[in-house]
Formats: sequence, structure tokens, C-alpha cells
Amino acid sequence: MRKLLEDNKLATDNDLDMYYSGGGCYHLSYDTNIENLFWLINDVDETNEPSFDFPTDENQRCIFGLDCSNLEDTAKTEQIIEILENNQIVQYKDQWFFYDFFTTGVKLIKKVTEEINLLTREVS
Repeated sequence: MRKLLEDNKLATDNDLDMYYSGGGCYHLSYDTNIENLFWLINDVDETNEPSFDFPTDENQRCIFGLDCSNLEDTAKTEQIIEILENNQIVQYKDQWFFYDFFTTGVKLIKKVTEEINLLTREVS
């Protein structure tokens, strides 16, 4: 899988990793500083159905998703949800997602991740 990542210019140029969720489904991923909280990115077809592979073109429409179901700290989870809502990221159960072109979507997940990561810093 590391070879696949090295061959994916979008991943290396945007500091993204790769995640295999099983069933033949690969994603590009972007970590937060919160344990078990990371973005998954897949390209989508014309009906917004995700593919089983990761994007290969910066102009592809993609789905960007964040799964909050594994978060254990209720107060922190509520703060994360507020950040997601303030950035117009929609919810379906414990899944938060949005559709966008790869380049603009990556910018948004990095912005949102910076806000989420601030929650992990201790107040001095």
C-alpha cells in the first residue's frame, strides 16, 4: 500500500495518507490530533456515489467524510460538532461529510482540522 501512496501525486503533494477500510475500498486520509478521528476522501460519480478508490485528479468531485462515532469525550465531541456545523459540513448519523472538488475540499478539511486540533492544546 505504501507504493500506491508514493505513486499518488495528489496524496504526496497535499500531505495525505492512504487508508484501507476493507472490502476493496481505498481512501485518501487526513488525520486530526484526536485519536480515531480522521478524514476519508474518495472521488464520486455523477450520482455522488463514492468509488472504491482514491482520487487521481485535482479537479475530480469528491466526498470528504469524518466519522465521529468513536469519540469518547462528550464535551470535546460537542465542540467538534460545532466546528463542523460552522463550516457547513452536513451530518448523517455520526458521519459528517461534504462534496467538493478535490483541491477546494482539501483546503476546507485542513482548515477544519486546524480548528479541531486547537481543542487538544492545553491551556497554560
